[in-house]
Amino acid sequence: MRRFTALLVTVALLAVSCQKEQKEQLEQLQQEADRLQQEMASTAAPSAGVDIPADAEFHITLDKARYGVDAGSSVSMHYTLPQAATLEVVTKEGWSAVVNAAGDKEGDIVVTAPDPASSSDILVKAATADGASLAVNLPIMVRDPYSDATRTNVAAMAYYALPTSLATDYHFKKMADAGFDMLSIEYWDNWQEQLDLAHKYGMKGVLFVNGPAGDYYRTGGTDPELERVVNYAKQHPALVAYQICDEPSVVNVNQFKYEAKAIKTFDPDHPIYLNFHPASASSAATGVETYEEYIDTYVRECELEFITFDQYPIFTAGVDVTWTESLTVVRKIGQKYNIPFWAFTLCCREWFREDPTLENIRVQCNTNLAFGAQVNQFFVYRCTSGTDYAPLQTWGWADASHTTKVYYSDDEVQYTPIYDYCKAYNAEMHNRGYIFSGCNVKEVRTTHLPDPHIVKLLSMYDLPVQIESLITDHDALVSIIENKGNEYVVIVNNSWTATNGVNAVFNDMVYAIDHDGAFTEVQPGAWNYTIEPGDMLVIKVK
Repeated sequence: MRRFTALLVTVALLAVSCQKEQKEQLEQLQQEADRLQQEMASTAAPSAGVDIPADAEFHITLDKARYGVDAGSSVSMHYTLPQAATLEVVTKEGWSAVVNAAGDKEGDIVVTAPDPASSSDILVKAATADGASLAVNLPIMVRDPYSDATRTNVAAMAYYALPTSLATDYHFKKMADAGFDMLSIEYWDNWQEQLDLAHKYGMKGVLFVNGPAGDYYRTGGTDPELERVVNYAKQHPALVAYQICDEPSVVNVNQFKYEAKAIKTFDPDHPIYLNFHPASASSAATGVETYEEYIDTYVRECELEFITFDQYPIFTAGVDVTWTESLTVVRKIGQKYNIPFWAFTLCCREWFREDPTLENIRVQCNTNLAFGAQVNQFFVYRCTSGTDYAPLQTWGWADASHTTKVYYSDDEVQYTPIYDYCKAYNAEMHNRGYIFSGCNVKEVRTTHLPDPHIVKLLSMYDLPVQIESLITDHDALVSIIENKGNEYVVIVNNSWTATNGVNAVFNDMVYAIDHDGAFTEVQPGAWNYTIEPGDMLVIKVK
């Protein structure tokens, strides 16, 4: 309505002072206003029990304002007519409908959505014996457009997963039970057996080949180890990619270009994993002046098929202000080259950062998803010499002063509360993963605090037409996402310590999708929501 009203005002102003050279612009604006008016007339949702008239004499009454239907499922709606008439339902794009008349003035219309399903016009035509007729669109919205057969997902990756001694059936099952779809596999461990166990539990592995790849480069292509490793790994169904470096500098781009090309020569079907610095890294570390140039150079020179970077933004002193800059740049470069990106989440104790909680794991992962990340990588799954309090703890402190480490035997290792936090979050992420898998992020905005680098404040003109207004009590991130003909608004609570209230006014029926993946039908009007710390509210508007 806001956009249509603005167009009418513009047309009126032009009409008052229109010169010959403005006539063409006036005509174009008038056409657009007419189109929007027709669109609103055909899609406006009436109140429950209200007639949808074709004219004053002949009309059809439906029993609800809006109807939701899942992919491959059916929905039934009752209709009544003021006089005897015959009904015909016209469908397209795989939809179907049946009219079950209970006489000549009422009955039920049963509509079945295809699988997969996208929104489609469903036209009802009614005609009386004396020539009166009408045609209306049924107010149906696809609720969940996917079934188990068509649903895709974003992935959770366990980084630094299992050393040789712990790469057993028991520990792989624990990892899969926590919702991890992927893991990193270190070359010097029993990597072949780890690929086998990953496949057994439906997981994929990123194989570290840093050593063999580096030797291949240093010997000018004469070391046979890289070829041997790749020729074995490339045939394995659990392999997803080869990692050749972590946080490289552009100074070394020719080396990694050489290694990437060699691997792709042996195996053209699996991508190269090069994990990059965050935007907070100095130019001395990246080798160039800007973060965008850093990412772009490597993607272009090494012909990467996805981007991955690490950043752990939640410090005890506050959030790293370059976090959204990193996400914005990798999203921009990914769109430029039409490739996805992966992002990291800290799930251990490291340096001066906040200890991991379910809430700050949520805010990291949900923010990554809101920018379009296709994989959330959890650093680290098992504690290393420089980290503590990870999901899988393999050492402890020998004394209260925390000066002497004691490494556990294999039967002493402990699964900490962080394991449960990761498991809980992964369940939430997978319940809504189809929203983000393969998505197109149209806009990312913030509701209160403009980002010092990139992100702009949300305005009413950023919102889809189904949302009249959206106001949050505290700062939140708002992402507008398209996916397979569906549109979503994602609101992430930026705080991992406090709830955030959302006040929204909807012009049309929408669906709220909670972190369990449950749909709640929301009719037009004013609504209030509370988002838990770090959590996100997902609204399906189309």
